Amino acid sequence: MADLPCMPFWTDAYLADTQHLTTEEHGAYLLLLFQAWRSHDGTLADDDAMLAKLAKVSPAKWAAMKPVVMAFWKLDKRRKRWSQKRIKTEREKAQVKKAKARDSAASRWNNKGKGDANAMRTQCYPEPKPEPIERSEDLSQRSRAKKSPRQKIMEVFHDA
Repeated sequence: MADLPCMPFWTDAYLADTQHLTTEEHGAYLLLLFQAWRSHDGTLADDDAMLAKLAKVSPAKWAAMKPVVMAFWKLDKRRKRWSQKRIKTEREKAQVKKAKARDSAASRWNNKGKGDANAMRTQCYPEPKPEPIERSEDLSQRSRAKKSPRQKIMEVFHDA
C-alpha cells in the first residue's frame, strides 16, 4: 500500500491546464500522476521504457506523446528524476497532516506530550443494571412462559 493512499485531485485546475490533451494523453498523464503520488518522493525516473509502461502505451506511442505529456513535469538532470509541481506541494501537505494525526493519536494512547485528542472511555457510565425477573403466578416455573388455561385448571385440581 502507498504511504499516502489518498491523493487530492483538483478537477477544475486539472481541466483548465489540460484542455489541449487527447484522450490518450489524458490517460497517460493521469497514470503518471498517480504513480508519482505513490512513489516515496513524488517523482518518476527518467527512463522512457519505464514511463511508457507506466503510461500503458507502446514505446513508439510514448516517443510521440512524451513532449506533450511531460510538458507538465520538470526534469532534475542531476538526479535524473521527473517531478510535478502540484504533486510535490500536495504530498508535503498530506505528510504534514499525517504526522499531526499520528502525533495526536500517540498522545491520546500514551498520555505523553501535547495533543488535542481525548482518551476514550473504557466502559459506559452509568453501568447498566440487569432488570429483576418478576415472579408472576401466571408464569410456569420451568419456562417462564404464560400458563395455558388447561395448566391453571390442572393446578386447581392438583392442590385439592
